[in-house]
Amino acid sequence: MNDSVDVAVLGATGMVGEQLVALLDDHPWFRLAEVGASDRSAGDRLGDRVVPSGATSLSPRVADLRLAPVEGPWRSPILLSALPSGVAGDLEPALARAGHLVVSNASSHRQGDDIPLVVPEINPDHLSLLEVQRERWPGGLVTNPNCVVAGAVMALAPLHQKLGLEAVVMTTFQAISGAGRPGPAAGDLLDNVLPYIAGEEEKMGREIRKILGTVRQDRVEPAEIRVSATSTRVPVLHGHLVSLSIAFRDRWSPEDVIAAIREFESPVKADGLPLAPVLPLEYLEEVDRPQPRLDRDRGAGMTVTVGRVRPCEVHDVKLFALAHNLVRGAAGAALLNAELCRARGWLDRMGAPGLATPSSAR
Repeated sequence: MNDSVDVAVLGATGMVGEQLVALLDDHPWFRLAEVGASDRSAGDRLGDRVVPSGATSLSPRVADLRLAPVEGPWRSPILLSALPSGVAGDLEPALARAGHLVVSNASSHRQGDDIPLVVPEINPDHLSLLEVQRERWPGGLVTNPNCVVAGAVMALAPLHQKLGLEAVVMTTFQAISGAGRPGPAAGDLLDNVLPYIAGEEEKMGREIRKILGTVRQDRVEPAEIRVSATSTRVPVLHGHLVSLSIAFRDRWSPEDVIAAIREFESPVKADGLPLAPVLPLEYLEEVDRPQPRLDRDRGAGMTVTVGRVRPCEVHDVKLFALAHNLVRGAAGAALLNAELCRARGWLDRMGAPGLATPSSAR
């Protein structure tokens, strides 16, 4: 990729938006050209509002970008959306109608029939739904999954492909940063675990089944897998840990599961995506791993780690999986989808973005 493509980040001052800004600063394929946030931030320098986690400073050019209202108008062909779902619901389709490729981290459109819900290492072929979208707008809309699903489905994908999943019982231990800002009060999590996260459990089964499903003409036929989910919030800063108890259609051993994980090959390896880790999925042999503090940053936060694969007394096998919720689970997931869209030529098929505001594009 010789020429950088201009991109905009919408919701640049939130936790996911800040992470996107950090990942885009000096990106080899994309140039961060525009940033958007709420009206109260409009006109402010990005560098005065954003200090990305793990970054001491932004480059002077990026720090000097001025925040604009998220409604636009935007000139960049790619819009990376870190918007709240309530805002994304109406705005993202309007921006696709204006000719932009919208790559969204929001949950608003993940279950749309012709909206691809993509994890590049699992279902890059689902981008074919962008061709179906062309019947209703010149742009496109691509989504990535919920932050805890992103890690869980990476662990489940090779098991489904090679061994055949029948049912999964999952219990999550989700980090504080997954709640965004302001998040739970420190006093609520000190010496405590919160056994409920609004809206999370309902998403998990639907998203896992769609990602592991098969495109049939103009929609995805979900995988036939039963999923029972329980979500908890724990006093960990970053890194969503999930316990998975798995039933297969045939009898498989822990050794079979470990072999499937170790033999997993990414279908986008040849695409040379800059953010794609060498190991998207890594098995850890230690009996007490993965651990958020020790393992969340593997592969620059894009590697999902799996460990404690053992027999299950109720189902067949149980294990733990871990992913960095702000990178693999959110900002990195969206940016990797944008990279995949460019590598597979989808950006060239979009209509040239106009400078219409969303209201005039409806």
